[in-house]
Amino acid sequence: MNNNEINPKLQKLLESLQEVPARDLQQKHIGRERFLSQAKNIQPRRNPARPSKTKGGAPLRKSWVPRMATILAVVLFALSSIGGTVYAAQDSMPDDLLYPVKTLTEDIQIGLESDPEKRLDLYASFANRRLEEIEAQVQAGEEISPKALARLEKHSEKMLQQAAKVGEKGLENALRQVQQALEKQNQIMEKLQEQTPGPGEKGLLKAQEKLQERLELVDNGLQEPQGFIKTIKERKEKSDLPGQGNDNSNKPETPPGLEDKNNPNKPKTPPGLEKKD
Repeated sequence: MNNNEINPKLQKLLESLQEVPARDLQQKHIGRERFLSQAKNIQPRRNPARPSKTKGGAPLRKSWVPRMATILAVVLFALSSIGGTVYAAQDSMPDDLLYPVKTLTEDIQIGLESDPEKRLDLYASFANRRLEEIEAQVQAGEEISPKALARLEKHSEKMLQQAAKVGEKGLENALRQVQQALEKQNQIMEKLQEQTPGPGEKGLLKAQEKLQERLELVDNGLQEPQGFIKTIKERKEKSDLPGQGNDNSNKPETPPGLEDKNNPNKPKTPPGLEKKD
């Protein structure tokens, strides 16, 4: 077969095709306008989003995304607004107006930390602050604030609790740290007693008695670690009982001035943060 010849079957199909007349230009224009008009009215097809599902199979609602963004924006604004107040409060004394802000920032620091060793460091640091506040009041000839003494006592007990949580490997170092902090407190208390006759002296004597008790616990803990852990656990369980102080290390401490008078064990909601119906 010659390469220039058309296949007979193909030739037959070509012959069966009819000649198509040229399209009228006016009709062509009308058709084009109709097509463009229809195209404008066509809505883009949206693929239905498949809702994410939780482990239980229920659709996961994503409305939390804009809500979380709003919350973060409010928090950032609040922090930027009160930053100056928080900074100024760090030098406040127990009877000052900004002292609750100072102690609240300490409670927040504790609440944000989960590692027992780091929490121990924080409580030791805050205990030193309370000692500095008490010393400053004595040097100024002022009466020692019961608030500062109460928080100093609480910090000391918290140090024991955190030491009991570090585990047996780190317990000895933790107890040495607590021992050093308590001995420093004891030395300062003895010095302050000579300078503080009157009602303030009774508070210092009571604080010293509890210091001696805690130092004895630490000494026993260095000899019998397991016994120390058990004792601290029992002390905490007892303090958590109603009417025994409800001293829960997992809850932030209630800053002075924010206690609920009707329920001393329940912190009062700060102004502006009350729950509204």
